[in-house]
Amino acid sequence: MPAQTSSVAVRFEALDALRGVCALLVVLFHIPIYHALKDVGAFANLQFCVDMFFALSGFVLCHAYGQRLNDGVDGVRFMAMRFARLWPLHIVMLALFVMLELTKFVFTRADGSMALDSQPFAPGHSLWEIVTNVLFLQSFGLHPALSWNGPAWSAALEFYVSILFAAVVLLFPRRRYDMFFGLCLLAGLLLYMVSPHTLFVSADSGVLRTIFSFFAGCLVYDWRVRSSGHLVAPNVLEACCVVLAVAFAATTPPGGTQYAFPILAAIVIYVFSFDQGAVSAVLRSSALQKLGLWSYSIYMIHTFVFQLIKMIASFVGHKTHIELVGWHNNEKPMLLGTPGQALLPSLTLFVVLVVPVAALTYRWIEKPAMDAARLRIASPVTWLGAVSATSGAVAILRSHVKSLVLSTGRSLAHGLDAAAAISRRGGDGIRT
Repeated sequence: MPAQTSSVAVRFEALDALRGVCALLVVLFHIPIYHALKDVGAFANLQFCVDMFFALSGFVLCHAYGQRLNDGVDGVRFMAMRFARLWPLHIVMLALFVMLELTKFVFTRADGSMALDSQPFAPGHSLWEIVTNVLFLQSFGLHPALSWNGPAWSAALEFYVSILFAAVVLLFPRRRYDMFFGLCLLAGLLLYMVSPHTLFVSADSGVLRTIFSFFAGCLVYDWRVRSSGHLVAPNVLEACCVVLAVAFAATTPPGGTQYAFPILAAIVIYVFSFDQGAVSAVLRSSALQKLGLWSYSIYMIHTFVFQLIKMIASFVGHKTHIELVGWHNNEKPMLLGTPGQALLPSLTLFVVLVVPVAALTYRWIEKPAMDAARLRIASPVTWLGAVSATSGAVAILRSHVKSLVLSTGRSLAHGLDAAAAISRRGGDGIRT
């Protein structure tokens, strides 16, 4: 990678791969199987990966758009591109989650004793929460907890925080980094006031968490631009970053210490933005670059894959009278032998399932939407043109998504037909 950072053509390949690694660690945290790591206190610190996402986004958006946002038209173009980047996959996954709830409803109507892993359209999966999710508003304290596709809370907030970023760049072009520092500091202080015992907030104060880490990433980009363009001892510095990150995640208890992570994330991003050390060479490998490319899909689709598998496990357990889904620490994971026995199979199973599906959703949903948006906004646009760009992206997206939705629908249809047949034989309506 060239040493300069002023050109938007520069790619930070190590940081791309780092995003993919963080996405896989989030998948590990959410695996719905009771395995040995679930009882390790530090396991919850894998949630730091979400804060790394925010910091990476701040860094990358500063790099890509910091010198390209000069007037209102640029701002509209930026908003259209962010919408095309984040919303299409989100809305497709929301539609698939609704289909799952409808499937639960049909099964429950056919046999009221079979609630699968949860009751259909329970809290978190209500009709009102569909509306807020469509509008990317589900994480502004309107609901007591996460709703529908849980990880989408961060995508929704990142969309609005990126608009705040554009507003700062446009309104305060000469004082942007002063504003970034002020927003980062203010958000961190306010978040600590409302949540002193944990950084890991989402549906309630998640916007403060997002601003805190996002603008820390913006600040480190300024630090990077002012650098000499190379590291004195890249191998040593990269190794130290890896050790520090692992040690911090493994030893940090809940509480105020967690608030130091955005500083650590900034250091890690700064060092790996040079792409000069041995760890960066590994991160530039083809496999890890693909993970980086698919990272948003990995993050957004994995809970749907998990929910689908839990439904199947619950159905099989109900029919065979084997307890395949049970309670553990206020969660309802699948049970596959002892926690130690379940660890390796669960890790292998879900990486094998999630990553290939993410590759498909990137190809069929993410990339077509972004390509359509780029095509529509390649020339100067007005507000009306920006709306046209967005609608064009959605139109092209629809044709690519159709095959995905239809294939998923066909896989669910067999279960629906079976449940309907049972319902016709039973004829006794819904039972509770």
